[in-house]
Amino acid sequence: MGKVLQIRVTSCTWNEDLVEREWPRLAELAFSVPIRHEKHGVMDMVKALHDGLQFMDWPGERRQALAEGIRKAAALKADMEKALADWDPRTANRLSDALEEQLDILERKFV
Repeated sequence: MGKVLQIRVTSCTWNEDLVEREWPRLAELAFSVPIRHEKHGVMDMVKALHDGLQFMDWPGERRQALAEGIRKAAALKADMEKALADWDPRTANRLSDALEEQLDILERKFV
């Protein structure tokens, strides 16, 4: 790394509209959580869902159907962030696929 130039390994949602298209019910739920939503990307949605699980008074049936999957998604997000911080893009890519699969599962379980 130079004095001025930094090299980073990061992730981003290249088109935030895709989040609502892929997971419409999860996105609506996540972005209704009253936290500051600077962006509407995948990682932002997972954070909002996890915060909502902890602090929102969601109906019992919804909480029961989604809780475990939201926790898994949050753990995958954390693992992916660690892989990126450790400059391990291969692992981060594998985890991003697993995170998207977990979100697919959650969207299907939504009540």
